[in-house]
Amino acid sequence: MKNSAGDMPLVIEASICPYRHAEPVWDVNGMISEAKACLQAGAAIVHHHHDMRFDEQESISEMLTLGKSVKQEFPDAILYPDFLKAATVSGKIAHITPLAQAGVLGMVPVDPGRANSGQLDDNGAPVGNNVVQYSFDDANQTLELARQVRAPLAIGVYESYNLRWALAQEAIGKLPAGTMVKLYFGGEYSLIHIGRRALNFGLPLTRESIDAYLKMMEGSKLPWCVGLMGDALMDSPVVRYVIERGGHLRVGIEDAASRSSAGNREMVAAAVELARQVGRPVVQGAAAWAALGRKATAMAPA
Repeated sequence: MKNSAGDMPLVIEASICPYRHAEPVWDVNGMISEAKACLQAGAAIVHHHHDMRFDEQESISEMLTLGKSVKQEFPDAILYPDFLKAATVSGKIAHITPLAQAGVLGMVPVDPGRANSGQLDDNGAPVGNNVVQYSFDDANQTLELARQVRAPLAIGVYESYNLRWALAQEAIGKLPAGTMVKLYFGGEYSLIHIGRRALNFGLPLTRESIDAYLKMMEGSKLPWCVGLMGDALMDSPVVRYVIERGGHLRVGIEDAASRSSAGNREMVAAAVELARQVGRPVVQGAAAWAALGRKATAMAPA
């Protein structure tokens, strides 16, 4: 893994979400508008959420509507959804095949392993428990589905052992080309209870934390990006270091937890500008897939 990125292409992911603090939930038209605005601003990947009040079929219908509309205007956009609300992993990923068959699935999300977070009370004591629960067996099932639909993974790394799963799968040649690890660092605010301070999962976003993960990834060919959960990534002085070290960026209001007045498009634009200052070209479409190690027309798993 190189210490200096030079003019290495940079991929931006926009993580958009219909839920914002003290505002109405966006309908599908609002989500479509946000997705298109982010792509217009320079994002290559859009991670989209759906209205969690919907049942499975309504949720899938909403995702298909979004995907088809976005793809009509931005055919090279790389789209991937969140999980369905379900008790089993099969239920959580029941939308993957329909989205793939419709040609609107770019990546398959997977969070391989448990992650915990909580709130801080008025005295600063940790309270509550917000859990990401996705066992290695669940992750393996999701990986097999991704291979069946010929799509790469977007791997959520909340803690170091999440990354160990990815590296183990890479070592035995199981990960589809184009798979990216998403290094999620913990901010100071809750993603669940907006406006409240939190005791989040993961490492703090520091140069030393990035270096620790990159040390773990020595010898790996997996592309990586950084997201900051519970704070605004583009407000962090460390984001420049991420770009200099060769990382890609994930921005958007989902992660920022209302810690920034900027919207999704503005965050993407800020990432594009910082990349320009560092000297890394921001890429989309086929060039983005190439930066992730996959041909745009790839139809088979690695």
